[in-house]
Amino acid sequence: MHCLTLLLFIGTIYVSSSRSEIQRTIDDDDEDLFGSLVAFDITIENYTVPVSGKCILTCYIAEVRSFKVLWQKIDRINQGGNQTFDEQQEQLTLIAFDGTVYSNKDHYRLESDYVGSYNLIIDRVNEDDQGEYQCQINTEPRKTKRIFLTVQVPPRIVDFRPNPPLISIRSGISLTLLCRAEGTPLPHIRWRIRDIDMNRIDSLPPENSNIWFISAVTTNFPHTVECIADNGVLPASNRIFTISVEIPPIVMINNDLIQSQLYQNVTLDCSILSRPLARIYWEKNGQIIDDSKMTSTQINQTLSINQLKVQINDDDDFGKYNCIAENIHGRKEAFVYLLKESVVVTTLTTKKYQRYSKNSSLRFSSSRKVLRSTTLPTKDFYIEREIHITSSSYRLSTHHRLKNLLFISLLLCRLRRTDR
Repeated sequence: MHCLTLLLFIGTIYVSSSRSEIQRTIDDDDEDLFGSLVAFDITIENYTVPVSGKCILTCYIAEVRSFKVLWQKIDRINQGGNQTFDEQQEQLTLIAFDGTVYSNKDHYRLESDYVGSYNLIIDRVNEDDQGEYQCQINTEPRKTKRIFLTVQVPPRIVDFRPNPPLISIRSGISLTLLCRAEGTPLPHIRWRIRDIDMNRIDSLPPENSNIWFISAVTTNFPHTVECIADNGVLPASNRIFTISVEIPPIVMINNDLIQSQLYQNVTLDCSILSRPLARIYWEKNGQIIDDSKMTSTQINQTLSINQLKVQINDDDDFGKYNCIAENIHGRKEAFVYLLKESVVVTTLTTKKYQRYSKNSSLRFSSSRKVLRSTTLPTKDFYIEREIHITSSSYRLSTHHRLKNLLFISLLLCRLRRTDR
């Protein structure tokens, strides 16, 4: 009887202990299923890394136990319209699960440098790597850590409407320069005049404007301008515009009336403003003059001076000379008149008498600048003086002529009295 009672007591204790063990096992399994013992940091983090750099996305789990760790990337696709961040469609991409990388991108790898670390490393980061990454453990419900990766991309100027490196445009025509840039963050646009002798801030477009519109370009417009895109990520991007403002020829003559004489050499000058440089030649009576008689000097990209050397051999070399300049935008000419200088000669003869002895006799010669005497050369003589007057010389007045005539008359009277 005592033995039977002892067996029943022992059996009761065993059953009770078994039930306690089973309940403890069930409780442990429930605790493992919900992951209440797993220490997991679910803080949202933001990472910023330059393109081509290296990025380490950290995920720490203190006691993973029998749970599995998963890495995935979420790409949000905008279906169009003004969709919010949460309204965009999500596209999940599995990267790694339970220590194995499943992504087809070779720059993803896992790293566990210490106990509890399940880091995802991205080598040679590119623009497509930007987005949201999630580190998860398969508890019920799942526990997730969210990481947002921003990839910094240097600015890049994009030509939606490409401009040629050299822009040739006629003066007075409108001009539009475009400078659109991409990058992360969005680049800031500024314009700069590269010409050394020009620094006109008032002519620049507004700050951060990717379009520079000039309603009517002039020859004063800068020859070289630069567009610079900068977002703080090196290197900055730039684009250089070279503008050539073209104009039709403008012909200028310094002296359009020149007088000369036969057998003289004369130089005719002609200044030309044009862009592109004009073809310059001279004409006379519709005939083109040989280039060998011309010399041309280029002062700068716009101004040139042309000289024509004329050797006057006969009267046909006098007349009207045309300086002609022409380029793709037009033709202009100017005239120079080469005239024969006229010379007016007037001869005035005056006679001067002097008193001599009465034995003297004079014979006057009517020839110019000749003195003839039939008597002793020391007794009697006269002087005949000739005055040449040109258009540029001094002319004797009527008063001086009368005075000379009166003086001659007085001399003749005295000579007659002496002879008596």
